[in-house]
This record gives sequence, C-alpha cells and structure tokens, in this order.
Amino acid sequence: MAENRRLDINQRQDQILALVRERGFATIEMLADKFGVSQQTVRRDIIFLDDRNLLTRHHGGAGLPSGTDRLAYSSRKVRNSDEKQAIARAIAREIPNGSFLFIDIGTTTEAVARVLVDHENLRIITNHIDVVSILSEATDFEIILTGGIVRNHDRAVTGEATAEYLRKFRVGYGIFGIGSIGADGQLLDYDYRDAQASRAALEISRRKFVAADHSKFDADAQMPFAHASEVDCIFTNRQPDKPIAQALTDAGAEIIIASD
Repeated sequence: MAENRRLDINQRQDQILALVRERGFATIEMLADKFGVSQQTVRRDIIFLDDRNLLTRHHGGAGLPSGTDRLAYSSRKVRNSDEKQAIARAIAREIPNGSFLFIDIGTTTEAVARVLVDHENLRIITNHIDVVSILSEATDFEIILTGGIVRNHDRAVTGEATAEYLRKFRVGYGIFGIGSIGADGQLLDYDYRDAQASRAALEISRRKFVAADHSKFDADAQMPFAHASEVDCIFTNRQPDKPIAQALTDAGAEIIIASD
C-alpha cells in the first residue's frame, strides 16, 4: 500500500479501497456501519478517493474505476469455484425439465446456469446478463431479461425498475445468490438495489433456493432482503457453524450440503 501512503490516504480510506476492490461495489450505509462513522464522513472519503481516480462515486456507494471492475468480478468467479460448481449441480438436480424459474445475479448463480444447459424446455427470467449469455448460446430456452440499470462491473441489471418488472411474473423456482447468512437467519446483500430486486423475485417464486458457499456464513453484508423462514432450501458446501445451523433449522429451511 505504499502508493496509497504517498497519496496521503488514511487507514480508513485504505480499507474502503480494499473492500471496493474485493466486492466491486460498496454502499455508503454498509461502509458507515463497518467503520463506525457517519455516512457524511464516508461520502467525504469517497469523494477524496474518486478525485484521485482510485474508485468511482455512484448513487448510494462507490465502485471500481472503469476498466478494473470486470477484472475484480472475474477474480470472484474463480474463488471457491469447485464448491460453487458442486452447489450448482445439487440445485440443478432439483429443477425439473419444463420449469419456469428466476435466476439471480452472482457468481454461484452463473455456475447454476452452466449446469442447467443440459435441461430441456426451461423458461428463465433473470437480471444477470452473463446468465443470458450462457444460456442463449448453449440452449433454445425461452429467456427473459429484466429491465433496469445495467451495472458494468458484474453485468447485473438492478434497481427499482428491475423489481417492478419482476412483479409481473410468477415462477415455479427462484434461485438466489446472497452476500451473507446471519446467525439470526437473515439473508443479506451488499447493495440495497440488489436487495430490492431479490425481494421482488422472492415474492413471485413458489419454491425458493439459496446458493451460498461457506464464505457467506456470517459475512458482513448489511442489506437484509429475506429471512431463512421464507425460503425452502439453503444449498451450500459445508455445514454451517452451530449458531447459523440452528437459526436455519428453527426457521424451517432445509440445509443441503453439496458433496460432489
């Protein structure tokens, strides 16, 4: 971080940069809660870092500078990739041919899309452009892409327009990526816009599946969009620690450990 010190970046600003580099986007609210400062302080930090072209200001948060955001997302794709693929295969086994389903944004849901290419006669609605690309190139499924704002770093379509568009449909299965599962059974995301869209998709789904590798157990996402009592199954690669496992059991959510 020598370059950062030469630019007179303080420790908190350095940590903000690290979080944005890891995730691609961080909300002002999440950053303020994490560092125990006011949202106005975080806004000043973001302006300072944006002025030095180290990150980019967005409404409600900060993202990576143009040209680096897709690289960060690509790095998340390969993190725990074997575990994500095992989770994807476990979910795909639960999806019958001929189903109508929603696929959420995220690297694990991309893995689900890749496995679903062996199915037949699926109808899919998604707010993830990469999912559309995977399925449209390899299948003749009917694919619906939601309206909304395209976020460059992960090719997600998000925002209030996305949530409103989703509410027009009813699907048999919803497959959700998340930022964190809390010890209280809360399912959380990092971006309030993504949480809005996921909430709308949850409401239109008859069966609700969550795809979450072990790194999502009690991670520091701040935006709740659902409780475990509202979903049917949590697909993961490892048994959660006792507090989370107990919260999921109490909520009536089935834990499915993907073992292959």
